[in-house]
Amino acid sequence: MSIPPLSAETDSARERLMRAGETLFADNRPNGVRLRELNALAGVRNDSAVHYYFGSREGLLEQIVAAHMADVRQRVDECTQQLCGGDQSSPAAVRDAIAALSIPYAEKLSSERGRRFIQIMARVYEEPGSMPESRYIPSSASAMNQIRRSLPDIPPDVLDERVRLITKFVIAAFAARTRMPADAPGRLDLDCFIVNLLDMATAAYFAVVPEPGHWPENWPRVHAETLD
Repeated sequence: MSIPPLSAETDSARERLMRAGETLFADNRPNGVRLRELNALAGVRNDSAVHYYFGSREGLLEQIVAAHMADVRQRVDECTQQLCGGDQSSPAAVRDAIAALSIPYAEKLSSERGRRFIQIMARVYEEPGSMPESRYIPSSASAMNQIRRSLPDIPPDVLDERVRLITKFVIAAFAARTRMPADAPGRLDLDCFIVNLLDMATAAYFAVVPEPGHWPENWPRVHAETLD
């Protein structure tokens, strides 16, 4: 395991720790990365380097995410302006809003560091308590309002749950794409993959809302203890 080579201008302990963090956080749960591993991979001898530059291991993770999120947030704003204008409310408007929020992540698939970032985000979404939510979810009031306008009959709590689950689904799918070999059988070209993924996400928003207490008669019951 190694980190990408750095130029003489950027070959600093801080930058090497950022690169090492990208590699290790992409391959491990946020709390599974050890400071000793970070220092060894970055070639840093000072055991206190992470604390000196970032305050903590979690601080390093936040700085890595924040660095990539600067690009993502800018592109979310640009895509939202292009796709979420006016008072649209339709399935096509939901699809456009999802695209505005997702395409900036898809663009990260074009570089090795971007792919590591996507893998990190998938792990962060699995453990949302690992860093402040506002730091890793780019907000777009226009995109979210467009989704909500188009789904007025879905109860707010159900819609909020769909937003959370669909967001995780999209990020997890991008992360799975980063791990798929280029010559894997059945691998879709990137454009087809993205359109197919966002069409699936759109369909999920329009799923029938379950009635309280309803359970299909032909389904076996799920015992509560299996959910613990």
